[in-house]
Amino acid sequence: MLNLQGKKVLFIGGGLETASKVQKLLEQGAWVRLVSPLYHPELAQALHQGLLEWQQRSYTYGDLAGFTLCFSHPVDPSLNSIIAQEARERGVWLNAVDDPAHCDFILPSVHRQGDLVLAVSTSGVAPALAVRIRERLAAEYGPEYAEYLELLRSFRPLVKEAYPHSFEARKAAWYRMIDSEALDLVFLGERERARAVLLQSLYSPTSPSPDGHAAPWQEVV
Repeated sequence: MLNLQGKKVLFIGGGLETASKVQKLLEQGAWVRLVSPLYHPELAQALHQGLLEWQQRSYTYGDLAGFTLCFSHPVDPSLNSIIAQEARERGVWLNAVDDPAHCDFILPSVHRQGDLVLAVSTSGVAPALAVRIRERLAAEYGPEYAEYLELLRSFRPLVKEAYPHSFEARKAAWYRMIDSEALDLVFLGERERARAVLLQSLYSPTSPSPDGHAAPWQEVV
């Protein structure tokens, strides 16, 4: 869940998944310096666009200077221990691909639908299981969730305006909206009806509360 927009990231590559992992970092807006003795043709466009700097060589001590985040996926995995030592010395957060012992953090298997992000992790024990669970979640949480969240985003200022002085009232309003039939209507392609339902739920003080019981929510002045 890191915001990598505009952040400098070092990727020590050469392993089989170098190109795909670098590409995912670029998709999140990171600027990447790739240190790899191999050429990765899949990254040629990003290189041409200036989104990526490639140094065609193997890792040498000192490469981590100036970075706060590093990914390690060298041709020779035994280098991870040396890279990890430098990372500790410089206070750099390190992810060593398929080498949890040298990681400061691990990457979950992720499913995205717009602003919805579902992340699954097995704490590095069995990444393949995380992938299978993610695939099951992907079948349940489809593109309607991206559209639904886009709609809900437009309601954030309305909720604050309607209940400016009470967190509890805003919380209750959000649950009334989320528990409404708006998502079902979005799934059916009826976005305007979904918006109307959300508006009614926002301002209705007798809508069901999160526990399923009607409650006379007090309007805050």
